[in-house]
Amino acid sequence: MSNYSSPSVALLLVTYNRPDLLKHLLNAVQHFNWNYTDFVIVDNASDPATQLILEECKSILNLTIVSLAENIGHGAGLASGLDQLKELNTELDYVVFLEDDSIPKANYLSFLLAKIQDTRYSMISSAGSLVSLGKRRALKPTDSEILTADFALFDGAIARFQDLLKVGFPVRDWFMMFDDFEYCYRIRKEGFNIGVVANPHLEILHEGWGGGVSHSHLWRSYYQSRNYILFVRLHFTWWNFFDCLILQNKRLIGGLISGATWNLTRMRVLGIGDGLKNFKGKSLNPKTLKRNLLK
Repeated sequence: MSNYSSPSVALLLVTYNRPDLLKHLLNAVQHFNWNYTDFVIVDNASDPATQLILEECKSILNLTIVSLAENIGHGAGLASGLDQLKELNTELDYVVFLEDDSIPKANYLSFLLAKIQDTRYSMISSAGSLVSLGKRRALKPTDSEILTADFALFDGAIARFQDLLKVGFPVRDWFMMFDDFEYCYRIRKEGFNIGVVANPHLEILHEGWGGGVSHSHLWRSYYQSRNYILFVRLHFTWWNFFDCLILQNKRLIGGLISGATWNLTRMRVLGIGDGLKNFKGKSLNPKTLKRNLLK
C-alpha cells in the first residue's frame, strides 16, 4: 500500500437521471478541493441532461466516465466502476463511494480516511445494521465509536480496494435492491470486517425509495423480494433460508395488516415467485411494471 501519510484514494459514483442533484454534488466536490487519484462516474444510460453535466465537469474534476448503453442497476453499475478503477490503478489503496442523492460536506473524505486507517476494518460506512434471524437492528454509534456491522450501505462508505479485489465485485445481474446485502455477506465470508460510524459530514437523502404506495416503492419491493430469494439460492444455508422465510412473511403479513394496497402485495408475491424460478436481470420494467422474464 501507499505511504500512510498519502494513501491513494479514488471516488466512485453511479448515476441515473438526477441531473440537478448530480450537478449540486459535482459543484460541491469542485469547491472542496479533495485530493484523489481518480474519480469514476458510471452513467447508467441517463438522458442527455445528465450527459451534458458530466461532459461539462469532466476536465474540471478529472472524471473518468463509464457510459453504459442501458440502465443495468446500481450494483452492476458499481461493479463496472470498480472494474474501471482496477484498470486505472491496481495498487489503489481506498475507494470512497458517493451517491447523487446524498450531500457530503468538505471534511467528508478526510473524516472517512481518518476512521479507516490503522484499523482492522476493510469497509467503514455511515449507516449499517446487525443481522439476527428474521430481524435487523440499525447501529447508532457515538461520535467516537466504530461499531462492527453485518450489513452496511455503500452510500457514505470507504473501503480498502485491495480487500475488495480479494472478495470480488457486486453481483451484476440483479438489477436493483439487495446487492449491497449480498456483497457485505461476501466481505464477511472472506474474513473481513465492516464498521459503522456516526458521520456528521454526510446527509443521506434516499431520494429513490419513495415509500408507502409510491410507484418507486412498488417496483423496488418486487426486486427486494426477488433478490432475497436469489441470495438464498446463491448462498444457501438453513440459517439464510429461515431468515428469508421469516422476513418475507413479515412483510407480506405486515403489509396486509397495515392495509397495504393489492398492487404492493402483488409485487412482493411476484418477486418471490420469480426468485424461486431464478429469473434475474431487469425482469420487471420499473416504468410500466410489466415483466420481462430472463433466466
